[in-house]
Amino acid sequence: MELPLKVQTAIEKAIVYDAVASGALTNHTILIDNGKIAYIGPHEKAPEYKAMEVIDGEGLFILPGFIDLHVHGLVSEASLYSFIQNGVTSIRDLASDAFDALAWRAKERSGLIASPRIFAAGPVLTCHKGYPENVWGPKAAAPIQGRYQAQEKVRQLAGLGVDLIKMGLEHELGPCLSATEVEGIVLAAHDHGKRVTAHITNEQDFELCVRYGVDEVAHMPSRPVSDDLWKEAILKKIQIVPTIQAHAGWAKEWQRKDDHPFGNFCHHGFKEGHEQCKKNLERFLSLGGQVIYGTDAGNPNMPFGVSIKEWQDLQSTGMTAQQCLKMSTRDAAIVLRMGDQLGTLEKNKFADLAVYEQDPMKDPENFATLKVVFKNGKSYPAGPVEYPLPFDLEYWIDQWERTEFKKDWEKQ
Repeated sequence: MELPLKVQTAIEKAIVYDAVASGALTNHTILIDNGKIAYIGPHEKAPEYKAMEVIDGEGLFILPGFIDLHVHGLVSEASLYSFIQNGVTSIRDLASDAFDALAWRAKERSGLIASPRIFAAGPVLTCHKGYPENVWGPKAAAPIQGRYQAQEKVRQLAGLGVDLIKMGLEHELGPCLSATEVEGIVLAAHDHGKRVTAHITNEQDFELCVRYGVDEVAHMPSRPVSDDLWKEAILKKIQIVPTIQAHAGWAKEWQRKDDHPFGNFCHHGFKEGHEQCKKNLERFLSLGGQVIYGTDAGNPNMPFGVSIKEWQDLQSTGMTAQQCLKMSTRDAAIVLRMGDQLGTLEKNKFADLAVYEQDPMKDPENFATLKVVFKNGKSYPAGPVEYPLPFDLEYWIDQWERTEFKKDWEKQ
């Protein structure tokens, strides 16, 4: 006689969106044990089991834990815990000191902190006095000059064990990496088996990314882009992390300084950029482009958790809820090279999932009805979402007033 299956947790008779099927799966039971899914399927077909904890899932909605591929979340344990308590079970940090990032990642992997899974790029490769060094300071930047230094820096970062390589391309804000340096970074990263992402906002920088074959760009361009460039990017299978709402977050932040000429310029510039991002996303998708989920969490007004407004922006461009779900779970896991372990609710995958009282697939506002989150089978109660503190806008105003930038800033 076969003994009942002993499991840690059983969530019975819930409505499940597993990021595999094209819609909701009703009356489904999920059995969790040893951090993984031991069974998922119709309740009536579940094996006989005994669970240490049984959750009545009737009327509840279960989605995979979200994967945010663009965050700046290595700030504090509170910020990291906020992700978990708000439905995000894996994050990829895209700008930080390499040793700080690896220390945070080691703490998470050893269970010393309550945190989503951490993947990290370390510092952003840039030219001397280029972005982000010239805006955010030296800690999150790694300046290089020439092909040799570019390749050597990639080798060093790969040797330390970063998960990917990021470069900063921002011609509108000062000096920028040369074509030779961009090519050197991409070739070296690929030689070391590392994916390359690039910060961009405009067509000029996007063209460099397309020409030299970066794997993804870290933002949807916020300036107009030609169809020819879109099509070439799609042909080369370059993915885009839209981060649309980040522009709206900055616009709201700069509204606090709307009475200053530079503050007013930034407020309206980011507002226009937000609208252009949505137009660009709509066009990119219509031509067959692929996007993956990231929010730029850590920037103003962006939550350390699922961004309801980002989902609303994505859907306003024509994306369906199912497309949004898959880009932020299944597709994101593939980008992390963890598609066989994360991203969908399937047997033998890690038990990363979120339980909601109302259906987020019907309305993104329902993400606010989160009840409990599981990461590696361990449960975390839903909790308040953390946001970054207000930014020191006076610093940038002072920079504007002391530099030559103000001579032609309105022409940008």
